[in-house]
Amino acid sequence: MGKQVFKGGIDLHQDSALHLRGIDNYKNVESIHPKKVYIPVQQHIGEVAEVIVTVGEEVFLGQPIAKIGDGLGANVHASISGKIIAIEKIDQGQGEEMTCVIIENDFREQPREVHHETIDELTPEIIVERVEAAGVVGLGGATFPSHVKLNPKEKIHTCIFNGAECEPLLMADAALMVTQGEKLIRGCELVLKAVEAKEGIIAIENDKQEAIDVVRNLCQDSLNISVIEVPSVYPQGSTEMLFKTITGKEAPATGSTRDLGYLIINVATTVAVFEAIDPGIPLSHRICSVVGDVKTQKNVYFPIGTSIEDMIDFCNGFDGKPSKIITGGFMMGKTVDTMAASLTKSANGLIVINKTHDQDSTPSPCIMCARCVEVCPIGLLPHQLEKNYLKENWKRLEKLYVDSCINCGCCTYICPARRHLAEHIVAGQQMIKERQG
Repeated sequence: MGKQVFKGGIDLHQDSALHLRGIDNYKNVESIHPKKVYIPVQQHIGEVAEVIVTVGEEVFLGQPIAKIGDGLGANVHASISGKIIAIEKIDQGQGEEMTCVIIENDFREQPREVHHETIDELTPEIIVERVEAAGVVGLGGATFPSHVKLNPKEKIHTCIFNGAECEPLLMADAALMVTQGEKLIRGCELVLKAVEAKEGIIAIENDKQEAIDVVRNLCQDSLNISVIEVPSVYPQGSTEMLFKTITGKEAPATGSTRDLGYLIINVATTVAVFEAIDPGIPLSHRICSVVGDVKTQKNVYFPIGTSIEDMIDFCNGFDGKPSKIITGGFMMGKTVDTMAASLTKSANGLIVINKTHDQDSTPSPCIMCARCVEVCPIGLLPHQLEKNYLKENWKRLEKLYVDSCINCGCCTYICPARRHLAEHIVAGQQMIKERQG
């Protein structure tokens, strides 16, 4: 297995084991129509949304089923039309249960009322209001409520639309840009208007040539939206690395790129912003790359709340005996231990690894090779962070800037001793937060 290392990143395309399990025709997107969906009421950073429907109620596609109060959070909507048959807690595969609204599909796909307006008729306040009502969150994985992001206190002059889908195997954003490029450009215009920015930059990795060609062609007549190709190096899609690649500047160690006048937003989120305005539909579906050891790898357009079991069946089942199932990306995703878990707004990927391809992850002592230091995009000392976490040296952890870790997993991936570096560093972050109260 080749692992080509760069200063602050890894070329995961050199990993032949990963490459062999990727999607070839990424622009082909298929839709799944499950018999039931199991929709968690918390799919976002912030508070749990309050259920506002009852068992036995008939709901239409896009109907609000859980609403957030005055705190940070996002509304949740029905992703299919049909009958609510239960509201109960379901194991989501990471050791916790989540309240879910279970809807039985009537396959009518009855939508909510929609509206059409020109961009000139919209104020920034209306755009933010519609995005909040639609339950849009960051679809790059962070799930931060988008209406908060589009209402910044800082003065924004440039928006960077993040199409750098750097996780290995995943092609959901690339498929979206090829198949829904017009929506993306319209969404970019709406985001620019919402934050009153003058310039928009769509960043796409240089190995996604078809996506580059489609999007560049669509925005060729735009006076303030352009496409920039960025190197296909992991974790190029992280805010910190993408910002530095495009601007040549370091992201602030404390604060945000917004402090420098730049707002960074994912391309799938941008399309969801457009749909929230025109035709005015909430976030109820997204594209997910189902890859790895399944019999048929696909990019799947799925209703939020589709179970992992239904998604695997839609891809014709497992190829070999499964060892791991990961939601999200290979590097930053979460391993789940139940097929009953739901795919949520954050699910841009579903990865299956069978027992043949699963590697031994038993750690051995650190050999002080410093390869983890070489690949860290933030410039941290992962081996020192792990050592001090294991020694419970919390003050030293803080001095080593443990809170700056973005959990990209580069250190764990490159470690020849198979140390669980990222896992321990994130645990250290959590411990520091708890101690700070």
